[in-house]
Amino acid sequence: MLEKIAAPLRRLFDCPACHRVRRRLAPVLRHFDGPRHHRFELVFMRVLFALVVYQAMPLGKPFTDGALRLADTVAPGKLRAILIDKKKNEALRPPFLPISQMLPNSELAMDFPGQPKPVGLAKAMDLTFFSKPAVVRALPWIVIPCLLLYAAGVGLPVVLPILTFVNVGSRTLYDSQGFIHHGYQMLSLVLVAQTVVVLTHTLRGDWRATFGLRRAEPIDGRTVWDWMIRYSQWMIIGCYVIAGVVKPIRSDGEWFAKSKYIGLSVVKTHRQNYYGNLDEEWNIPEPRVAKIMLEEHPHLTRIFLTAGVMLEIFAFLALYNRFTALAIGFLLVVFHFINDHIMGLYFYVNEKLDWIFLVNLPFWIWWLFLRRRRLGQEQEVGEAVPEPEIEAAAA
Repeated sequence: MLEKIAAPLRRLFDCPACHRVRRRLAPVLRHFDGPRHHRFELVFMRVLFALVVYQAMPLGKPFTDGALRLADTVAPGKLRAILIDKKKNEALRPPFLPISQMLPNSELAMDFPGQPKPVGLAKAMDLTFFSKPAVVRALPWIVIPCLLLYAAGVGLPVVLPILTFVNVGSRTLYDSQGFIHHGYQMLSLVLVAQTVVVLTHTLRGDWRATFGLRRAEPIDGRTVWDWMIRYSQWMIIGCYVIAGVVKPIRSDGEWFAKSKYIGLSVVKTHRQNYYGNLDEEWNIPEPRVAKIMLEEHPHLTRIFLTAGVMLEIFAFLALYNRFTALAIGFLLVVFHFINDHIMGLYFYVNEKLDWIFLVNLPFWIWWLFLRRRRLGQEQEVGEAVPEPEIEAAAA
């Protein structure tokens, strides 16, 4: 059956027209292969990513407020006063995240005795064991060592599947309560992608590198860490592109004309989330989004939301090179801030991943340092001395 389907496809792709298209697109596609990352970038990325994963883990107390209690020990009440005051908490926003989102605090422990509306993995197995007291007590002893090993680049074929299962399993249990929360979807996909890359390299015989027993050597032009970063970028961009493409398709093209009603849907969702489960997370003042979108600025709303969808659809341009990754990544951060500020739709985890894998501040700080050093040499010598590593780094 598969051969009957594959044979016509092979003939189609082997036709002269397809060969001409591939030949003309080859120079462009080579650029989309993306840059190779320096060792210091990989270290920053994996340490910061380990922090984001830790923040998403359902470890419960004392890990949910550990940073706050530590701050109270050093300077009693100072950090707590900042977090309580909304303006102080968001003093760095935009472009950065609220201070509360930068603290190394984990999520609350799972507390769901059943899975009344199972989704995904919950259809195949009972995930309520994540709520059992013994498992809740054991999770920190499993997760934290795995995160430390991940940050050190050691034992990836073991620690990554464990971290992925805990993240996906616990979030699936949460979603199986009858309400779907998309806040950790991108993080889960990045973990899955990195796990697949590591296991693939391990099975191909590069297990010493994946276990951190020797320095990783390039395979097909990249080291295992470089492949992990690249697949992470693909997962992030894929989330945005799919979200952007689905909107007009599912609405038969009417999404743009009816986009002003999103404000009403946001308010309804907030109220349903609160009254359905009395979740204090959703007991918040309603944004003025419905009135702004429906009554005050309906046409401006259409333009703004259309621009947001276009940004999602063309987010794949971030894969072209470092400059486009920086530009698209920063625009996505601004996009999330505006959604949070106007509609109360916050996706802090997505923002963190954009900062780590797309914006990549450590590289640009290093790049600016090299540029400044080059300008200093030009002023001393009086003549521009090209430095290939600077230009190659930004490519």
